[in-house]
Amino acid sequence: MMRRAMAVAAALMVVVGVLAGCGGEPATGGASSAPPALSSGTVAGGPGGSSAASVGPTTRVIAVRARGGQVSGETGRVTVPLGSPVTLSVTSDVADEIHLHGYDRQAEIPAGGTASISFTANIPGIFEVELEQSKLQLLQLQVG
Repeated sequence: MMRRAMAVAAALMVVVGVLAGCGGEPATGGASSAPPALSSGTVAGGPGGSSAASVGPTTRVIAVRARGGQVSGETGRVTVPLGSPVTLSVTSDVADEIHLHGYDRQAEIPAGGTASISFTANIPGIFEVELEQSKLQLLQLQVG
């Protein structure tokens, strides 16, 4: 009888342990969901995933493409609310570095690839986003 009770207790502990491990953060597809602290840039590795139930504000994705020295997508001045999560996603035909001035965030971008910078827009103002080596301005980010 004692062995059976111990076996049931052990099985119950395993089930509780498995269920406790299921309460992790939702998948974000490479973009950071870090609260107010800034996160580092990352190279996107594939299609982005999303969670069916999200907590907090939706991440604003700003997509830009640089090809042959020309920029397309969300260019010019792009406005985001203060405190909002933002992901800058840049596709380029040349290897370079995305640089978000003012926040001093950057990410290496391979030729023909896409890279992103995810952060919380917690510094008000207007900030240039450029391909650093090419000195190609992608957009101006207005936070406020």
